[in-house]
Amino acid sequence: MEKKLEIAGLSTGYPSGKHAGVILQQDMHAVLKPGELVCILGPNGAGKSTLLRTLAGFQKPLSGNIYLNGKPFWDYDLKALSRQLSVVLTDRFSDLYLTAFDVVRMGRFPYVSFFGKMGNNDVAFILETMKRLGVAALKGELFYNLSDGERQKVLIARALVQDTPFLLLDEPVAFIDSPGRIEIMELLRSLAHKQGKAVLMTTHDMETTLHYTDFLWLMHRNKPLLTGIPEDLVLQGRVEEYFEYAGLRFDLEKGRFVHEDGQPQDRPVFFVREGSPETAWLVRALERK
Repeated sequence: MEKKLEIAGLSTGYPSGKHAGVILQQDMHAVLKPGELVCILGPNGAGKSTLLRTLAGFQKPLSGNIYLNGKPFWDYDLKALSRQLSVVLTDRFSDLYLTAFDVVRMGRFPYVSFFGKMGNNDVAFILETMKRLGVAALKGELFYNLSDGERQKVLIARALVQDTPFLLLDEPVAFIDSPGRIEIMELLRSLAHKQGKAVLMTTHDMETTLHYTDFLWLMHRNKPLLTGIPEDLVLQGRVEEYFEYAGLRFDLEKGRFVHEDGQPQDRPVFFVREGSPETAWLVRALERK
């Protein structure tokens, strides 16, 4: 049977007192397959994290269906589901005394014995994964005392040692510096393309997303979910449409939003010969001024 995570007619949101609930997204249809790095992109309040939490099983959909490998999502028990799907959320740990190693080892839950005992292979796998993410030296440090970026890498390591075909991440590069973001995105792309995992992540980092993602799930509170390769959605004007802000426009050449100058005729014009890093940075300086 083909492995895939599919949503069909899915509506997400949250309960609201005596009312039926606040709907964030309605009638969504999309498929996530192994070998793909997919980013959920949209403005604040679009329901990106709510969709991810729904797909992770942490909250019920308002309506519609989720299928995992052709089987209704809610037919899986916890143990079976944890062997298929791992999750990295932005929630904080309340335990002040867990070390980084303690947090990562939680990801081996689906594979340990009834008494929670890990074998030597489990420990070796955990240490190798922590080394791969550059957090092996932190294994004895209290998770609570780590920086935001270090915590994020430890949480990703926990998801990786769970060793599942589907990996869901909520804002995995939100608290990481620029080189660290590239490092994480390269890792996620490698997990998808070289290890055949299906990776789905939410993000606000548009420029990095457009560079790395195979497919976009484009969300807006008042618009339908759109799916497609990023180049198509950019050239069709969909990205600009879903991130419409007064005074800004999406620059198709730069792949990012820029300020819309109301009086372009008053701006000086420069001609710069391309061909070196110095001229590229000169152009950036002139544009900024």
